Amino acid sequence: MKAAVLLLAAAAAFGQKGEPVVAPVPAKQMQPGYGVVESVTPVQLASRERSAAAGGSGQGEKSARPMYRVGVRLPDGSLQYRDLDKPEFKVGDNVLLTNAGDIVPD
Repeated sequence: MKAAVLLLAAAAAFGQKGEPVVAPVPAKQMQPGYGVVESVTPVQLASRERSAAAGGSGQGEKSARPMYRVGVRLPDGSLQYRDLDKPEFKVGDNVLLTNAGDIVPD
């Protein structure tokens, strides 16, 4: 019984195509700097909570467009993530994380 419950919970955490459903990276966690791409993972973003009065959708719904969570290792050893709508970078690329939350080639 426990195994069935765990299986259902795991299935709920993944999108239609098997991609994990993740919350958007909070802006306060984004710091600028140079680094090296360590991972590129296809994900589905869980939409932010919207007000029904404003015509928003329900809480926790998944975004329909494909996204990619890019992990960047900085020289101080920290790891930062950004969510992109195109797989522009590959593991090993040198990049710059901007103040605006973008990733650009270095």
